[in-house]
Amino acid sequence: MIEVEGHRVFNPEYLWYLESEQRDRWQKPDQVIQALQLSEGTVIADIGAGGGYFTERFSKKVGRFGHVYAVDVQDIMIAKLNERVKSNNLENVTVIKGKFETPMLPLHAIDIAFFSSVYKEIDNRIQYMKEVRRSLKPDGRVAVIEFYKDRGPVGPEFGDRLYETQIIDEMEKAGFVLI
Repeated sequence: MIEVEGHRVFNPEYLWYLESEQRDRWQKPDQVIQALQLSEGTVIADIGAGGGYFTERFSKKVGRFGHVYAVDVQDIMIAKLNERVKSNNLENVTVIKGKFETPMLPLHAIDIAFFSSVYKEIDNRIQYMKEVRRSLKPDGRVAVIEFYKDRGPVGPEFGDRLYETQIIDEMEKAGFVLI
């Protein structure tokens, strides 16, 4: 983790690891996509998209009638996302430079807001998630993937992890219901 504008965020020097084949083994992206129930036409926001590991996979899954909003707050990640979108001809992806207070997504446009290992980096999570709610369609959902606080050799330092109950509590305070 590094500090950017007073916020702790992922260190982009380790982006190579997020793009490595090793990640496929522990992240299981095909299982994640299956669990999200993505289909042709889905609109998904990849919040904290980094270099686009999930963005590219989502783009292929939602197809030409779907859309992916790839959001990040770091300029270096925005550059990497734009590069990936261009080089892989991901025509259904819009890259957005988010802010630490809001993802800057369009109102009532998103079917799924997706967070992979980034929820812990949000400072005022309840207020931020209220902003996310504004971007969701009436039946929109949020998916949060984080590392368990008390186990697992892969992932961030244990001090940078959150308990599952804490995430659920914060999401409920932001107006969400666990399904």
